[in-house]
Amino acid sequence: MRKILYFILIVFCIIGVSLVNNERVHAAAPSAKIKITTKETEVFDETLQKKLIILSKATPVIVLSEADGWTEIQYKTVIGYIPSEYLKSASPQYMLVQAKEEPLVRVTNNLQSEIKGKLHLNTIVELYGSATADFVFVKYGKLAGFVNQQALVKPVSKAMIVKSSADLVVREIASSSSQEIGVLRKNSPVTMLTNLKGWAFVTTDKLSGYVLTNGLITPPVEKEKPVKPVTPKPATDKKIALTFDDGPHPKVTKQILKTLEKYDAKATFFVVGQEVKEHPEILKAVYNAGHEIGNHTFNHEKLTTLQPEDMKQQIQSTDAIIKSTIGQRATVFRPPYGSYDETITDQLNVPNVLWTIDTLDWKHRDPKKTVLAVKEGAKNGSIVLMHDIHQTTADALDEILATLQKQGYEFVTVSELLGK
Repeated sequence: MRKILYFILIVFCIIGVSLVNNERVHAAAPSAKIKITTKETEVFDETLQKKLIILSKATPVIVLSEADGWTEIQYKTVIGYIPSEYLKSASPQYMLVQAKEEPLVRVTNNLQSEIKGKLHLNTIVELYGSATADFVFVKYGKLAGFVNQQALVKPVSKAMIVKSSADLVVREIASSSSQEIGVLRKNSPVTMLTNLKGWAFVTTDKLSGYVLTNGLITPPVEKEKPVKPVTPKPATDKKIALTFDDGPHPKVTKQILKTLEKYDAKATFFVVGQEVKEHPEILKAVYNAGHEIGNHTFNHEKLTTLQPEDMKQQIQSTDAIIKSTIGQRATVFRPPYGSYDETITDQLNVPNVLWTIDTLDWKHRDPKKTVLAVKEGAKNGSIVLMHDIHQTTADALDEILATLQKQGYEFVTVSELLGK
């Protein structure tokens, strides 16, 4: 009898250990959630005492769990803890998988690292971070890791609508057994990015994922309405270039774009690479609205104080992130603080542009003073310096445009003004 009791006790111990191990495995299983670090931060072990690694700002990580102000994350092969306040949700860039064969997803950005899976050709994946390195971090469903950038291209979008016969289920990946993440209502407009064996990846303002292709139709072509003849605007010799530095900003730049559109005005935005990395969707909006994009270095360093290699990196890294975001490089350059020398200009393939009117909007933060500076200095060929990171500048723009338009000025980009 005693032997039987010992045997039963041993069996329960084995089962208990097995259950604990299973729970640990489950706890360490990566989720489908990706977040981005908002600052350089240390990753700690489970005791929150030992430092494992340091992550730079804007690093994508896999979220495993969140509790008591700490987030358990996985970065490459490291699993540890970061204060939750140092992480934020990220808006991915959608990319199309196109290669000779299915690309491998690895744990790290190293060809020798462990393989986590493969990406099917012509699927849409979520890209986090910039696409400037050899390997980039992507997610497809619950598969997340590093893949060769050469296997990804920007998809071609196509306008579609949901059929009127039924609502359409949106799924995480192209499979009827995958997780349901939402529903698209009848007749909803969508943008289709790929069509893959009966599945289409679609995106709207609120929802993105895979739907059955047979639930979509091409929007009907509307009959063209008679167009009234348009009298072309008379040519003017009064041209002025409005320029905005240090953005893009998620709020201020949007307001500036709306005001420019109101007056049919074009401008030049000298962007900072770090801000483009944080807000790529704003740069796309600027570019799609027909404005010119200029390079203003990666993090606004005074170039004349840097070593040649660091100076070169400031310019080239910004060009690279601009191109990866909008598909083309900057067409003009402006040095931070207007400080440059021959070493800097030798690195440029585009015009080095300063200004003729300095509104000092960054200093006084007063809309009235900004308006006055432009009114007093405006003349044909003027280049106005402002900053699209200050709310007061956005608040001044409407009066600036209204006044100059009444005076007969045409608002053009810097390249148009220079005749480039």
